Amino acid sequence: MRYVRAMDIPDERLFVGGFGVEDISEQAHWGRGCRDGYLIHYVLEGEGFFNAHRVREHQAFLIKPEQLHEYHSSADKPWKYFWVSFAGDGAEEVCNRYISADETGIFDVPFKSELLSFVDMVFSEPENVSGTKLLGYFYLLMSHHAREPEKKNPYISAAEVFIKMNYQRKITVTEVAEALNISDRYLYNLFVEHTGVSPKKYICDIRLNRAKAMLERTTCSIGEIARTVGFENVLDFSRFFSKSIGLSPSEYRKDHLRIGTSHN
Repeated sequence: MRYVRAMDIPDERLFVGGFGVEDISEQAHWGRGCRDGYLIHYVLEGEGFFNAHRVREHQAFLIKPEQLHEYHSSADKPWKYFWVSFAGDGAEEVCNRYISADETGIFDVPFKSELLSFVDMVFSEPENVSGTKLLGYFYLLMSHHAREPEKKNPYISAAEVFIKMNYQRKITVTEVAEALNISDRYLYNLFVEHTGVSPKKYICDIRLNRAKAMLERTTCSIGEIARTVGFENVLDFSRFFSKSIGLSPSEYRKDHLRIGTSHN
């Protein structure tokens, strides 16, 4: 087995334990048992069985924390698979957003060539890598799962995944770039070219749209909304919102309530 593991666990809502490749030339079996975190196995060659369900090449299976499971290679078509382990408070959200597994936990992987290139890229690293770098690789992998009609630049997709998973805390453009192992300038140029806005503006828009939705649809306090969208100080949030919308958060909520009442 080949693997790349995290040397540390950064203070993130999501962290990656490692990546690995298992090449089984004979019958092999794991389980029946449980794991503490999430695992995804991508079948690169051959086939096998996950909880008695057949898994073929170009498919993968998701293992959730505390899920009783077992898997083994096919006797006549031994498999080779690539795996990633991850955990954290944001792990379930990632799975819900990007992994289209059915009730068996199995799903199709239509991006085989991209996956093989990704595996080669990961295993160009030494066995022990910083947790931040592994997280960046994970966001690149999830970007291939993004359900989008158009094909985006993989770094843009990965950055969008990172931002959507982390906008609830105080993230910076530099942090996004470091997670993807690219420079701030390169990230800026990519965003302007592919989205028409800077990465900083993209982060602000994500926060603003989430705040507007919460003001319109929830009874959360302004302070609760501020913390939800990444502001520790409610005054900083109010200034940000007023500058962007031209109304304070309270005024925006009142206007929306009046509009809603007028349609009743």
